[in-house]
Amino acid sequence: MATRRSDTDGEIGLPTPVVEDLLSDATRRTALSLLAEAGEPMVVGTLAAEVVAAQGGDTPDEVDAADREAMREELFTEHIPKLTATGVVTYDSMLGAVELAREGIVEAERTTEFR
Repeated sequence: MATRRSDTDGEIGLPTPVVEDLLSDATRRTALSLLAEAGEPMVVGTLAAEVVAAQGGDTPDEVDAADREAMREELFTEHIPKLTATGVVTYDSMLGAVELAREGIVEAERTTEFR
């Protein structure tokens, strides 16, 4: 089925509803922003600590090990599969790291209201 250009976010190359779905979750938005800031692959455990810290106003070193592991599991089961399936991030299983593959998604987040 062909997608009309108006239904696709041209900068990201994904249908607008897909972009909206990806950005509808606060944890996913936080992870994407952190990956964009890093500008390089991040080990999922490190990303988990950074996400928990950003959401709680702490530093990654202050994140409780149980909270870090819970977020790591959430990233692996909910967010990374969705982001890799759409080509927004890549996952290197040898390193256990993710990297932002479509930078335009972060700019889309900044121009879209989610509440």
